[in-house]
Amino acid sequence: MKFAVSLFLMLFIWCQAPLSVTTTATVAIETAASTDTQNLQQWHPSEDGIVALSGPWEFYWNRLLEPGDFAGGLPEQPLTVSVPAEWKSYAIDGQALSNEGYATYRMKFVISGETGGRPLGLYVPNIASAYRLWINGEHLDGNGTVGTDSASMIPRSHPKVYSFAPRPGDNELVIQVSNYAQRTGGIWEPIELGEAEKIASLHRNRVMIWAFLTGCLLVMTVFSVFLYLFRKQDRSALWFGVICLAICTRSSLLGESFVYVLFPGLSWEWGVKLEYLSEIATILSLAAFVNQQYPQEAMVRLFRFFATALAVFGLFVLITPARVYTHFMLPYVIVLLLPVFLYVMYVYIRAALRHRTGSRTNVIGFLGFFASVIHEMMYYTGLVPFGGLVSFGLLFFLLTQLLNLSLLFTRAITRSELLSVELNKVIESQEETIRQRTSDLQSLNLQLEQGNRELSRIENVRSALLAEVYHDLSTPITAIRGFSKAIHTAVIPQEEAPAYAGRIYERSLMLEKLIDNVLELSQLNTGETQFQFVEVPLLPLLRQWSHRYAAEASAQGVRLIWEEPDLPLPPGQEPLAVLDLFRFERVFANLISNAVKYTPDDGRIRVWTEFAPAADPDHGLVVVIHVADSGIGIPEEALPHIFKRRYRVPGIHQTKAGSGLGLAICKEIVARHQGEIGVKSIIGEGSDFYITLPAHACASKAGAEAYAEGGYDGDDDSAD
Repeated sequence: MKFAVSLFLMLFIWCQAPLSVTTTATVAIETAASTDTQNLQQWHPSEDGIVALSGPWEFYWNRLLEPGDFAGGLPEQPLTVSVPAEWKSYAIDGQALSNEGYATYRMKFVISGETGGRPLGLYVPNIASAYRLWINGEHLDGNGTVGTDSASMIPRSHPKVYSFAPRPGDNELVIQVSNYAQRTGGIWEPIELGEAEKIASLHRNRVMIWAFLTGCLLVMTVFSVFLYLFRKQDRSALWFGVICLAICTRSSLLGESFVYVLFPGLSWEWGVKLEYLSEIATILSLAAFVNQQYPQEAMVRLFRFFATALAVFGLFVLITPARVYTHFMLPYVIVLLLPVFLYVMYVYIRAALRHRTGSRTNVIGFLGFFASVIHEMMYYTGLVPFGGLVSFGLLFFLLTQLLNLSLLFTRAITRSELLSVELNKVIESQEETIRQRTSDLQSLNLQLEQGNRELSRIENVRSALLAEVYHDLSTPITAIRGFSKAIHTAVIPQEEAPAYAGRIYERSLMLEKLIDNVLELSQLNTGETQFQFVEVPLLPLLRQWSHRYAAEASAQGVRLIWEEPDLPLPPGQEPLAVLDLFRFERVFANLISNAVKYTPDDGRIRVWTEFAPAADPDHGLVVVIHVADSGIGIPEEALPHIFKRRYRVPGIHQTKAGSGLGLAICKEIVARHQGEIGVKSIIGEGSDFYITLPAHACASKAGAEAYAEGGYDGDDDSAD
């Protein structure tokens, strides 16, 4: 609490101190002006880009003048000012002006003859709160209706772009401005001049940025609402969606204010009301959101006080015009908005000290969001020249929330792994209990159903994987149960019982292999598998493996050929790679097993390599290991899916049972080796599976064959 009070006092002093500095700087600019014309003769739009028309400007207070009024000269001496600035920062005879009133701005600028032959564009930002524009005596347009009192003027404020043909030499810009609608009056954002295409592009890009931010926030709103609808007991998702929707509404009204273009019927008065109300909804929802995140650290009574005070101020905004409630911006910031943000910060810090889940990440994200809100307050109180960072701050806060979501997801996966191990133990125990067909089977099925429901609640992705496992387990379990029952009830003659017992044994082996593959793939996906990497000479290793599996391929009537490569290396050097021998041999064995399975008799399998320099010279070489067969091939439409779990190529007869997980396991193992696996295939001609690995060249070592001893025994059971 001491920290919160100290921060509150520092922010209060910081918000108050710059006011006198701003006024002093403006007066210095006024008195320092020595000419009434801005010289742009050295300005080349195509090379120098866009320039801000900061001044000097002639300023005529409480006068609405048109270009024709300057033809004969005016009796009074105008005030020389610079923009952007509020009217209250100007002074006449030592008396500061009011932000309510009307005035005329006039600027003369000189351009070169070369520049005068090109069309120029003028970017006019938000001017409070209505204006009319003339360039070189031509009335272009304006925004709203300029008037001499609140009854005759109609406010309208959003950026516009104008194109005009300048004159070589002197040019004149006249702007009538009136404000009786809000607390800020005058040209308080810079007017920019440049080539017509660049100005139009500038406006378009700014609109696209704000539209992109608004769209992202709208997507997050819809996503959060759906999360709440799927899990209504977690209201934090609903409050987070309200935050996103409120900031989305406010972003569409700020910056380029494109909502006024999309909805021309939206009045300026209601647009400002929506801007204030969306901000109130944001901070109120933020406090409710943090209360839902950390209920043990929240202070419910204080939150209720904030909610009541914000609701009262929101009602005040609704029933009063903008010229009234906008003058309460500073008290609203100090009395309501800042305390709410300090309360949220207090809850996050208290949660972090108690080591709550995700609290530290929330503190970092909220600090970024809080800084953007403070900057926005300073912008609307005239202390900084630009604003609109709240949406960016909220996006940063959203990223920290996504990080928290990923941490929760990781913990859910870990818990799901433990449940998966328990489920596998239950499945293994079924081999002994399934013959009894007693109440133990019902109890086991009940445990399986409860486990599946728990896994579905924790993680939908894991439930999908378990559904696939259950699909594959049902066939061997059904076969085991059917054969066992037939033997037990003497349906099968005694002389045929050994054959059926052999089938039961085969199904149990298939069941065991499937469980092992699923467990290994799950551990690879979660990073639990520990790899033992060693640096080995690559060619002796591949040569030895090829000779090792040549006999097995020959037993199936297929020739396995090892082709020695032409090394692009100096004499005495050989390629080395960092591998886990046990698991990489498993990838090699799986590719050989698949090639043998889908290659007809008298076919052949080629194992060959190719080398290329890496894209980064510091990374050495890139080696590509090929296992190419002359088999039946794979259809082109099946190639993008071949490495997915349980994918089987349609229309191709499976000559050998498999789990459908072998290539998915290979892909995970190769990825852990910083490599890639792929396939090229032509129907009827064969397939070429290739593995790309990083390698480097080194001097040949004596006894290199010792490094080529693989750790896998070649009995692959996860083909496909």
